[in-house]
Amino acid sequence: MNHKVLGLTVTAVAGASFFATAASAESVKVKSGDSLWKIANQYKISQKALKEANQLKSDTIFVGQVLQIPGTGNQNHNGSAEPHKAQAAQNTYKVSKGDSLWLVARKYGMTVNELKTLNALKRDTIFLGQVLKINSNSNPVKPAVTPPAPPKTPVSEDKDTSIQNTYQVKPGDSLWKIANRFNLTIAELKVSNQLKSDTLYVNQVLKLKGEVKPESNPAPSAPDNSQEDTEIKETMIREAEQLMGIPYKWAGNTTSGFDCSGFVYYVLNKVTSVSRLSAAGYSSIMKPVSEPARGDFVYFTTYKAGPSHMGIYLGNGDFIHASGSQGITVSNLSNAYWKSHYLGAKRYF
Repeated sequence: MNHKVLGLTVTAVAGASFFATAASAESVKVKSGDSLWKIANQYKISQKALKEANQLKSDTIFVGQVLQIPGTGNQNHNGSAEPHKAQAAQNTYKVSKGDSLWLVARKYGMTVNELKTLNALKRDTIFLGQVLKINSNSNPVKPAVTPPAPPKTPVSEDKDTSIQNTYQVKPGDSLWKIANRFNLTIAELKVSNQLKSDTLYVNQVLKLKGEVKPESNPAPSAPDNSQEDTEIKETMIREAEQLMGIPYKWAGNTTSGFDCSGFVYYVLNKVTSVSRLSAAGYSSIMKPVSEPARGDFVYFTTYKAGPSHMGIYLGNGDFIHASGSQGITVSNLSNAYWKSHYLGAKRYF
């Protein structure tokens, strides 16, 4: 049937309305393995829109959590909403100094596995200048800055406010741990306190400002290590990779030269506080594991019996260490020499 509408001829199709109604919002229940990036990509919306619709202040979601999907459903033949299934276009990212797969994935709201799958990577090692594919829906994640809340009348004296200007260092603290808790960078902490090194002292008072992350807030964790431990390991590996090419120096533990245990001592003290020990000494304070995971330590017997050489495991057989002939370099456990001298792996974090 034809109708005249504002001078135009419109053909009405039986069973179809002339004006399409906007799809109403729907909800989705978070399943194991889901991430904000994955859900946003599935429904072809931005992470920002998904976070705003659910009033999320971080990218962390939990199994069983119900998220509202803002007005994105397509009407199928039964009139029900279904997610868009068209694959999003891809952008690229060029690896810069200090990058790791974990850092790039975190920057663009992806998981390491999603990034590896998208780029057909079989190992976790990436290289300076390498071009990685990222999803076009993935925008760089910028740290959220929460404006200070107006003063409130305290309900009771035993409740802390969410903002504080100073922090007293406790045993086990590190610059990384404090900066992470108060939504700051290590560089900001060092500038605010005129620190020349990463060394802290118990009871030292640091100037800071920012929102305190609730320490009791539950977060999903891997079977073998917590999310905080994973972040510490990735920070340690990033610090280690920045030392590539520095020459070998017997008993060295500075950027002028390293031996194997001096190298480990240097990077461990970027994320925690440890004493200067030998390879055998570090082996004695770590927990043995049957198979190494990224961020564990691998040990070898070389010039004498027992652990006399060590390195940091990167994944897929790769480990970074201070080689006597090459300085700070990456080797693989499948190499005939390292395979025949391998003692095993141990875990510190």
